[in-house]
Amino acid sequence: MEGSNVQWVPSSCYMCFNCCGIKVKLVDGQVVDIVGHPENPNTLGRLCAKGKAAILGLYNPYRVKTPLKRTNPRKGLTEDPGWQEISWDEALETVAGRLKEVREKDPRQLFIAQCDFPVVPQANAFASAFGTPNNGWTGAGYFCGNGVHPIMYLMHGAFYSRVDLDLCRYLVMFGSQAGFMTHIGAVEEAGKMAEARRRGLKLIVVDPVGGHAAAKANEWIPIRPGTDAALALCLVNLLVNELGFYDAPFLRCQTNAPYLIGLEGLYVRDPASGKPLVFDLKKREARTYDEGDSSDLALEGEYQANGSLARPAFQLLKEHVKSYTPEAVSRLTTVPQEIILRLAQEFGQAANLGGTITLEGHELPYRPAVADYSRGAIAHKHGFQAGMAIELINLVVGAVGVPGGQIPVNTSGSGGRPRKGPDGLLIPGEEASFYFSPYPARKVKQPESLELIELFPIAIYARPVAEVTLKEPDKFNLPYRPRVILHVRSNQMMSCGQPASMAKVLTGTPFMVSFACELNETVQLADIVLPDTFFLERLEPFAVDPRTGRRDSADSWPTSLRQPVVAPAGQARTWLEVLFDLSQRIGITDDMNLAFNSILRLKEPYKLQRGDSYSREEVIDRWAKSWFGPEHDLAWFKSHGFLNQRKKVQDKYPRLFLEARIPVYLEYLISVRQELDRVTKEINLAWDTSDYQPLPSWKPCPAFQDTAAQDELYAVNYKLPFHTFSYTTENPWLTELAEHHSYAFRVLVPAAYAKRKGIRDGDELVIQSQAGQVKGLAKVSQCIHPEVVGIAGTFGHWSKEMPVSLGKGVHFNSLLPTELERIDMLGAGLDACVRVKVYKE
Repeated sequence: MEGSNVQWVPSSCYMCFNCCGIKVKLVDGQVVDIVGHPENPNTLGRLCAKGKAAILGLYNPYRVKTPLKRTNPRKGLTEDPGWQEISWDEALETVAGRLKEVREKDPRQLFIAQCDFPVVPQANAFASAFGTPNNGWTGAGYFCGNGVHPIMYLMHGAFYSRVDLDLCRYLVMFGSQAGFMTHIGAVEEAGKMAEARRRGLKLIVVDPVGGHAAAKANEWIPIRPGTDAALALCLVNLLVNELGFYDAPFLRCQTNAPYLIGLEGLYVRDPASGKPLVFDLKKREARTYDEGDSSDLALEGEYQANGSLARPAFQLLKEHVKSYTPEAVSRLTTVPQEIILRLAQEFGQAANLGGTITLEGHELPYRPAVADYSRGAIAHKHGFQAGMAIELINLVVGAVGVPGGQIPVNTSGSGGRPRKGPDGLLIPGEEASFYFSPYPARKVKQPESLELIELFPIAIYARPVAEVTLKEPDKFNLPYRPRVILHVRSNQMMSCGQPASMAKVLTGTPFMVSFACELNETVQLADIVLPDTFFLERLEPFAVDPRTGRRDSADSWPTSLRQPVVAPAGQARTWLEVLFDLSQRIGITDDMNLAFNSILRLKEPYKLQRGDSYSREEVIDRWAKSWFGPEHDLAWFKSHGFLNQRKKVQDKYPRLFLEARIPVYLEYLISVRQELDRVTKEINLAWDTSDYQPLPSWKPCPAFQDTAAQDELYAVNYKLPFHTFSYTTENPWLTELAEHHSYAFRVLVPAAYAKRKGIRDGDELVIQSQAGQVKGLAKVSQCIHPEVVGIAGTFGHWSKEMPVSLGKGVHFNSLLPTELERIDMLGAGLDACVRVKVYKE
């Protein structure tokens, strides 16, 4: 534009958790365009619809721009808060006063409810300094990765994995849409998926809903919800017992498959060292697993060890999966027998057993067949078991951490490499310090946290349990009740369970402060509202965080900075800057400095000192120099936008470069179960420990146990590539896109059921579960399992302060009860499948 001041500022998107590298175009100080950063490997100049639409979020006329206080003491779904504008000083004095009272009485009474992934370490520092274990309560921890992340730590020592789309030839996706803009590395993965399909990748999608991934797949296999584990175990049975497709060298040398198991299901151990024993076929004797060469270890059979009979873990696996026959599993899953048999045959052949590939001078196993899974398969009562069952498909053919297979997102780099732990098994590096590690299991003890994480010793978090304890606090013997909630960038009323239940939980806490850009349904229950900045106004370090590795590139670690491209609207302040202010007002600055030193792993001379006060910019500058050297300070990141660290072959494909083994058999769960039984009995708490077993099984989720009428359906929820939770629904461009989409705002009804019930496209429907009901317009389709009704996204806002999204779409979570009986007792995820009645209004 002639005569205009044009700038391009590098930053990082935050319209979803992928935090893609972007460049923002400003004309005379106004944002006019956002594009993918052409040099950042996670975008390479591309950007999705959400990223492009961020401009409208920045300039949303309904944004909160001043602090507000509630004048109506009554709280509820239909109550008007009576907001009144106040000054920042009044707001901060009110909040600080409440925090001081809580900290003096019992700091555990503070509950931080936030879903702000890139700043987790800073929020953790505040929580640690304050003294509360209750930090991070969000909807993302109800469903998304509860049955994925613990298994990824066990298999890879990493928070997440991805498919090696550069080399994979055969991919079966269970309840996943990886590569179709709904997964990690969304933009990069979409490009790699498209290229892989052009190259000849065979893509099989196993999902009740024929969505975006299924539409591009070679084959869509509709499956009855909640039965993925049965299908996976059947495929394992066929691979190892019928077809002989398993990687014996990998199992002997890289896993605990040869460890000898005694009659009680535990390792047979060497009396002197306590190490697990294996049977050496060459020496014809039992020895410890690490005494010598593993190439001659027994995987099958029965042997004498320590004077008793024992069998290798792999032998137990083979026997365990025999009951999952194609005939039985076909009846359960509705997947035809001939398809199950063909899948096993094709997968085994595609795995290329014995094949190798040379990369960067290293000869590595080449296993280009993967079973991938995500929320759709594991958001059930027994979700961890389902995830582990699917993972066994990869394990038996050796497609873990090697070219063509399932590879970790970050097993080295700044997060530190995984290492050998107890019994020679893999444990994560320092990157797992953001969350709890599943192995070794944590000590079971009397609960102190609202999540009862002490009773979930292998879960990495237990978010939905907090809602259960808050509804029935006396039942769990907690010695305190929450008195203050700090609520940030989340919407528990929309993104968790049933709204009336959540409202009861939130209104039962005496004081809540919300940091917010919009007056969403959860914010409407707050006592004080503080205007937060939109991501284009925020300074956040390392938005693609190398400690968690959740958002990396396939071939490198691009460490991106998010920086403000415009000044905050109105009186908005970034919530973490406000925490710095509050820490001074309540007297915890020194403790927060020490927490930063530990959590951020700051090195001299960049550690924060007691008695000194630091601005957030100063902390971030020290953080950058401590991790990346003095030449990469905050000013450098502001100028360049990101720092790219290329992966070596041992980083991308680490399996053969790690000494530690990975578990086929989770032996330690037996002792964990015993300890859980003992502790919960002592505190007189009924606790289901039946899932604590070494090998996974299929078990029915509550939807299978309902005494349902014959015409009831299973209701499931699924993701769309152009929306993130409820966060993006107030964006006019994205809402318009959903309105023009054929089923985003509608209810998918199977064609045969619709014909039987006289339902046509556009009919208004009522969908009713035991927890509640919703209404929506019908979209009759053959692209959904005949026993399933499908509802997309997190729609159906009812806050009148969100006029763009008000009343549009359907709120699936209104159908979900949040009860301990519906929570996976291993991974702590909430079951997102429920039986419903569907009828015309």
